[in-house]
Amino acid sequence: MDRAEIVREAFRDQARHCGALGSPFTALLCDVLAERLRSGLRLADRILDWDGNPDSRHDVLPLRLAAGLNALVRAGEMPALASLYPPNPLPTPDRLWAAVDDALQRKGDDLSAWLSHPPQTNEVARSSILMAGLLTIAARWPQPMALFELGASAGLNLNLDRYAHRLGTLETGDPSSSLKLEPRWSGDPPPDADVRIVARQGCDLAPVDLGDPAARERLLTFVWPDQHERLDRIGKALMIATGSVPRVDRASAAEWIETVLPLGALQSGVTRVLLHSIAFQYFGDADRRRIADHLDRVGAVATADAPLAWLRFETAPETKGPELRLKVWPDAAERRLATADAHVRSIVWLPTTPCTAGRWH
Repeated sequence: MDRAEIVREAFRDQARHCGALGSPFTALLCDVLAERLRSGLRLADRILDWDGNPDSRHDVLPLRLAAGLNALVRAGEMPALASLYPPNPLPTPDRLWAAVDDALQRKGDDLSAWLSHPPQTNEVARSSILMAGLLTIAARWPQPMALFELGASAGLNLNLDRYAHRLGTLETGDPSSSLKLEPRWSGDPPPDADVRIVARQGCDLAPVDLGDPAARERLLTFVWPDQHERLDRIGKALMIATGSVPRVDRASAAEWIETVLPLGALQSGVTRVLLHSIAFQYFGDADRRRIADHLDRVGAVATADAPLAWLRFETAPETKGPELRLKVWPDAAERRLATADAHVRSIVWLPTTPCTAGRWH
């Protein structure tokens, strides 16, 4: 395939993902762009000649453009386009393309700027599957935890204990929270344990400053416009974060984790937990190996009183679907805990068995 066809296939693939994740509008938008975008405009030429990998596991180019269009609609700058956006009925491809084409021509510079923004939705529904992992850790090591998150964006998932969770028959988290997460659940509930978080921090190449209204709006803009529950969740999480903003450092993942989890710096009576969700795929191969190797070195000196846990909800290399996996030192055992869709609408809790697939590189 030539470069333009690779880009079109990335839009088609993103449309399939959006359809599977319950966003028919964004699926239609990506399909229309895949089939009808033509060279000739400076913006269209930049998209079709994208200098990088445009697909959903790398640059996620379709969602950059979709966010830019959504930003124009949310700002009230393109009324004709807005009339076709949710909650209005799903438009025909012809009507949607006519309005999108008008936006591409009239707002090319604005939309081009959005192509420089990797998507950052900070999907807070993932807090539920991460909380299930923390419960598993706490049941085995009933002591306080210090959390370290890679690819933390705005840090909203570091506040996971400040949300209310219903995980099967188990209710946990903060029952008084305005944000209540209730994914569909299959299997036994996770362990009923006491999750006590005494420290939390994260890193991101482009952390979102929650004190900046424009940055908060950008988070909302990346949420697909026909997914009202997601918009409601992130809105509530942003309100909760106004009183408890986790620290998120601007740093690359590998360098940061070597700094905050140095060799030999044990914390007696505290379980250190490195966690991340749908972020590892965006790190380079060298950084992924570097992170895994560093954790092995740190874990080699972990003790029962100062364990190290690696909790990640990421796309598994074997199944190509998201899985929750946990590795804990000093025993270095690795387990598959659950599977879920990327937006954690439903969770399948698995019997606790060792994971034999080896390390994730």
